[in-house]
Amino acid sequence: MTQWFFILADSELELIPKEIVNERSILNNARARGKAPEKLLLDASHHHPAFARLPDSERRGRPDIVHFFLMLCIDSDLSLEGKLHAFVHTRNNDVIAVKPETRLPPHYPRFVGLIESLYEQRVVPSRENALLELRNEVPLEVLVKALKPDETLVLTPAELQTPLLETFAPLKDVERVVVIIGGFSKGDFRSDLSKFKHTKVSLGPRLQKVWTVTYKLFSAIHYAGKAPEAKVKVAEKAPEAKDSSKAPEAKVKATKPSKPRRAPKKKEE
Repeated sequence: MTQWFFILADSELELIPKEIVNERSILNNARARGKAPEKLLLDASHHHPAFARLPDSERRGRPDIVHFFLMLCIDSDLSLEGKLHAFVHTRNNDVIAVKPETRLPPHYPRFVGLIESLYEQRVVPSRENALLELRNEVPLEVLVKALKPDETLVLTPAELQTPLLETFAPLKDVERVVVIIGGFSKGDFRSDLSKFKHTKVSLGPRLQKVWTVTYKLFSAIHYAGKAPEAKVKVAEKAPEAKDSSKAPEAKVKATKPSKPRRAPKKKEE
């Protein structure tokens, strides 16, 4: 049985950086939430006025992408079958490991609060029942090598689109497969992908949304696994061909030939 390891790599999930912790938008948001500014997640929707002082500001502060990714993973058939393990790798090399039985809050503000608690406690809800676990200083290549994959796929834009069904069909007999999706809305991977062996997979030249890419991958894995089974079922249900020479002749209803119309008489002058 194939075990799938989905990694959202270089995701823009981080606490408020020190260089903007005293910005007005940050302080106002911290006061409204009753938290210390440095314990808040950076969020472009709330803290954008302070982004001018941040490098790579056009892509940072996107916890919502992580939320979408994890919700899709947890609700997938692979997760329900115990075949999926989800990980979030961040720009600061923090790694969040998510157990398959985890149930995350669908309400985004509650999810933000949960991740902020995770950064404080390192595990949630408790060490005895660590559904989410945070580890620091884990580069992407270290995470990949620790998972000991037989195959590693990296999603990246390219001119030629990879046929997904043909890619995933041979992986049914592979024990451990790592799939890496970029967790950012703009730009490219910050991590050095050359540090581990991988195969590039492309959905085309356009940089697509993380939730779109994730959904397409789950669909491809599902249909690649079911396609051979479907062919067998069709073959079993196919009726035997009949000898056309023994087929009864079709009955044709006889029809009377139509009578020719008489030519109209010429009027006498």
